[in-house]
Amino acid sequence: MSKPTVLSAIFTITLAAACDRPSVPGANGTGYAVHDSAGVEIVVNHTPEHPPGQFWTVDPEPEIVLGGEEYPGDAANDSAQLIWDVVGIARLTDGRVAVLSGEGQALFLFEASGKLSVTIGRAGEGPGEFMRPERLQYLPPDTLVVWDYHMTSINYFDTEGSLLRERTIDHAVLMERVPGASGESMRMTLPDGSFIVGRVDPEAAREIGEPMPGSTFRFMPEEYLRVDEEYGTQSFGTWEGMEMWVPEMDVDPDFGIPFVPTFALDSHIAVGGDPLSVYISEGDRNEILQFALDGKLMRIIRRTTDPLAVTDRSHGAWMDDMYAFGEVIGEPLPPGVFDGMPRKESYPAVGGLVVDAEGYLWVREWSESEAGWPDRWSVFSPWGRWLGILAVPPEPALSDLFMCYKYMVPCWVDRDMFLTIRRDDYGVERVEGYRIRRVE
Repeated sequence: MSKPTVLSAIFTITLAAACDRPSVPGANGTGYAVHDSAGVEIVVNHTPEHPPGQFWTVDPEPEIVLGGEEYPGDAANDSAQLIWDVVGIARLTDGRVAVLSGEGQALFLFEASGKLSVTIGRAGEGPGEFMRPERLQYLPPDTLVVWDYHMTSINYFDTEGSLLRERTIDHAVLMERVPGASGESMRMTLPDGSFIVGRVDPEAAREIGEPMPGSTFRFMPEEYLRVDEEYGTQSFGTWEGMEMWVPEMDVDPDFGIPFVPTFALDSHIAVGGDPLSVYISEGDRNEILQFALDGKLMRIIRRTTDPLAVTDRSHGAWMDDMYAFGEVIGEPLPPGVFDGMPRKESYPAVGGLVVDAEGYLWVREWSESEAGWPDRWSVFSPWGRWLGILAVPPEPALSDLFMCYKYMVPCWVDRDMFLTIRRDDYGVERVEGYRIRRVE
């Protein structure tokens, strides 16, 4: 018997909800309604709780800046030569900032001033050493976890740099329990030591034929599974893949047809809160599903807002920025790669997900600015109420194109600070931290 997908589960819940007494906007509170359907709580948001100007604010200038160019006459900056190929960041409870460098093969702890406090790890394959670290976890108040290349080792350190323990993944057992999974399949790490992998659905993969030039399609669907320390698994269903564009251009047949990610429509996943929850969205629906760690669907968070239209100006801005970003990172796109690409009617409702250290859900989304890419965040309470909208960073830049998107540009959000990685015009990385001022 084939396993039901998430979409079939949603369809069942929708039918059940149709049999319930209809919810009246504002019946449970101003601008939102909550009801139960088949044991799943559904939160329908019509408007944010806080209108513009009455929600939290973010300081216009970064309070923390680590890295960036050094210039003659500037004060010595310990971080200037160490902030590069950043794959993970976190802000500790004592105010220090942890920065994991993949190519640097080390974890650095900095004071907010930029002074280097502690260096953890070094290149190697022994205990506490890294081949190419890929993930950083902070387990408050005093534990840092570094996941090395393709889960070859997992090292636990205290915040003074001492190695607490080392853990390894038995890849043979992993592949036996989750056929098709590997070290490359990891999507999320969880505080309890478990992790989430993405496994391509073989049946769905076979159904995808060779896409035609001049078309868009969604890449192979993935099933998200949580794998615990005993290699037990819990499924969160199968989700659509990233949207790809097939250019209308001649290509060497030995290389096949190039697929260019649009970085617009994709499935998104985030983990956090207390108790821990897994949040997933396919991007195109204005809803986010909240699961318990055992895979049970607990809550559906919806909004009734209208889709935001894609204009000629915003479509052109997106293409220009994609070309420019390729130049900045040293991977220029071929001229004309987007020729013939149709303009979407509207943007997806979700462009990214982050759960902050307080358990609030941040949803990255597009605004009316016509920037062409997501440039603001809607913030939801741990129980699904849409609270308000924030522009972070306050002055968007080209380097924010993939901010908090999967593990391309890491970020960290806690009660008081929003940390992310930004680049200057020459591609030099820096960590910036913006003060969040919350209203109670």
